[in-house]
Amino acid sequence: MELLAELRNNTSDLHQRLDRAVSRTPFASPEGYQRFLLMHARVLPQAERWLAAQPLYATLPGDRLRTAALARDLEALALSMPAGACVAGNSSSVAGLAYVLEGSRLGARYLLGQLAKAGASYPVAFLRHGEGENHWTSFRAWLAAQPANQSAVATAVTSARALFDAYLEAVCHLEGEQAQ
Repeated sequence: MELLAELRNNTSDLHQRLDRAVSRTPFASPEGYQRFLLMHARVLPQAERWLAAQPLYATLPGDRLRTAALARDLEALALSMPAGACVAGNSSSVAGLAYVLEGSRLGARYLLGQLAKAGASYPVAFLRHGEGENHWTSFRAWLAAQPANQSAVATAVTSARALFDAYLEAVCHLEGEQAQ
């Protein structure tokens, strides 16, 4: 059983739903970009706080925590860090949560291109964090070295799905705030 393939296959539905939810507001518009950052702000700090406390996460090479970069971008836009959602617990999987967050980082390259195409000039420390450091390649190598037995895969998939759900809930929450 390959952990990466199992994670990808068992979360693609949620990933697609999240992509559709985020794209309901044009990303490069001021509202869309702020919404994107606030969505991450409702989820990322809590996920990273949990991951940083896990010894296994420390075995991933490089500086992977992006909360400080996100906070800088929010501050530059005069936005506050919102209250966050609980996204991890004792039975969570480092591999599952890291898969979602590293995939998000991988998607940042595409999003930077969208901003450039639109001529948008926003603070992008969050999107640029880890740029040029080959985080996806090192993550894949790390993930391939993790246990891939049925139990480990199930826990990783459950954790990844829970994190995608937290992001979807964050988008829904922000859409509810905008409607009021």
